[in-house]
Amino acid sequence: MENKECHILSLSGGKDSTALALLIKEKYPEIHEQIEYVFFDTECELEETYDYLNKLEVFLEKPIKRMKPYKSFDYLYSMYKFLPSIRFRWCTMHMKTETFRKYMNNKIKEGYSKINLYIGIRADEPERIENYQSKNLETEDGTLKTRYLLAEEGFCQKDVYNLLDSTGIGYPKYYDWRSRSGCYFCFFQRKMEWVGLLERHPELFEKALQYEKNAGKNFTWCQDMSLEELKKPETVAKIKQRHQEKLSKVKETDKKLIDIFSDCDSDNSCLFCHT
Repeated sequence: MENKECHILSLSGGKDSTALALLIKEKYPEIHEQIEYVFFDTECELEETYDYLNKLEVFLEKPIKRMKPYKSFDYLYSMYKFLPSIRFRWCTMHMKTETFRKYMNNKIKEGYSKINLYIGIRADEPERIENYQSKNLETEDGTLKTRYLLAEEGFCQKDVYNLLDSTGIGYPKYYDWRSRSGCYFCFFQRKMEWVGLLERHPELFEKALQYEKNAGKNFTWCQDMSLEELKKPETVAKIKQRHQEKLSKVKETDKKLIDIFSDCDSDNSCLFCHT
């Protein structure tokens, strides 16, 4: 039986996986020719994410496959009857990881004996590689192998910025107010990012608020505050004031807003969503 090999890059709609795709096109044309660029769509993404993926397709000169979740958020929400959280990330588990595994299994059924999965983790974040490896995505028989080309090439954060700037693709518009890709209701969002959602996508904020209300008073997207409380003008004013105070403490003048958000608050992330 012929040994079939395929290459897959999982895109999140963020800067690092985008930089990885552009790096492969530029430096690894033999891989780019064969690779499948895939976006595992929760159907709860921001409009800016879809716009950026459309733009990236033009730069890559290849289509990006949009893989829909096998179970929608509304279906899962009706099943669990509580919101996903840092402690129980059922959204990532079902809508991203499960969809990914089924996609990989289909490749194996199609006769591929080696699947190379490319992940956009940089050289300056070795702990993320370790965390990703701990998810045990690779198969014991070696069929599925993960590669971290940004790390292998020594790409750090500044190199990602340089590549996005030099190619002219720039950044997703959500970076104007948000530090990560992912669902509009992501529970990893900082309060200032919820304010950004409220001001830029009020209809999505209200939708997230309604999910919260339906879940009952014991379940909120933010750990210590309901969205009903957060949206009050006096609360928004306090959040903005605290954010400005934190910004004033950031001494590096050449930092981008993405980095400043990260400096101002503790950072957590879903590896699958925010690479």
